[in-house]
Amino acid sequence: MSASTFPSSNSTHDREFDLFGGLRRRIVLSLAVLVGWISFVLLYVAFWATRFSLFQSIIVMIVSVVILGGTLLGAWISFGLKFVGGWSH
Repeated sequence: MSASTFPSSNSTHDREFDLFGGLRRRIVLSLAVLVGWISFVLLYVAFWATRFSLFQSIIVMIVSVVILGGTLLGAWISFGLKFVGGWSH
């Protein structure tokens, strides 16, 4: 009953069990994407928003949030899929 689906080695430095390395990369990616998105929003509002109507500006913000969400979801879902089936008995 105590069969583990994870590798038999207890070392977190194994290539198959790279929990903390993968987590670290995704946290750095998340922070970089958020900083990039905030920079885009500030630059857009400061320089480019005056050229567009209110409706076009709202669409630009919605599209930027969708791209932000897709990037972050892709990174974190790929991390979560490593553990699918690892917790069921």
